[in-house]
Amino acid sequence: MLNIRFFDDTTKKAVYKTQTEAAESKNESNCPLCALGKDANRVRIWKFKEMDADHVSAWSKGGASSIENCQMLCKVHNQAKGNK
Repeated sequence: MLNIRFFDDTTKKAVYKTQTEAAESKNESNCPLCALGKDANRVRIWKFKEMDADHVSAWSKGGASSIENCQMLCKVHNQAKGNK
């Protein structure tokens, strides 16, 4: 079985939609890490193109490229997270 590191567009769009709807209902950012902050980004709704798909459990540590292990993060937080 091929172990793929990247998420396909269908998965990314589905996660973005679910995550954004939940964030809007709570009046918080659709980037879970921005939502934890205290600055203006804590309520910012990022556009799909402003976000990257992220493995909740790092791929390098065995995390699957599945919808259950995907979250969308703003590009800054995704780059800062690395394989943590």
